[in-house]
Amino acid sequence: MLPRPTTPNAGLARPALRAAFAGALGAALLFATAPAQAYFDNYLSGTIIGTLNDKEGASLAKSVRTALNDTADGQSVDWTYPAAGRRQQIDGTITPIESKTDKGQPCRRLKSDLKRGSAEEHWSGWFCKQSNGQWKSRHVGD
Repeated sequence: MLPRPTTPNAGLARPALRAAFAGALGAALLFATAPAQAYFDNYLSGTIIGTLNDKEGASLAKSVRTALNDTADGQSVDWTYPAAGRRQQIDGTITPIESKTDKGQPCRRLKSDLKRGSAEEHWSGWFCKQSNGQWKSRHVGD
């Protein structure tokens, strides 16, 4: 992972969100070598998730935490980041779709649907609650 929290205790800063939502594209890449990680980041650079600035990422991370902590499976958290300058508004939903315990940790699978202008993305990935209360993206077995 690329450690780059935007604020203290951000927990789900943009790099973590990238990895988490991109889990559907290949969980193996989450644990890959540096060249594969660089490829992965390059692939994401053309996506909505990959182009979030720090403020947009922090705002999305807050909605992800709300979905993880306060939302029942199947219920969505709506997220909107307003247009600013030349950057178009982003609209999305974050939905917990499954919850289970894995390796002794409560885990939740989230899906997100994001839209910026004519671009749309659909991501899903697992987050597991750590002993310190923070949620961390990781692979969860079947």
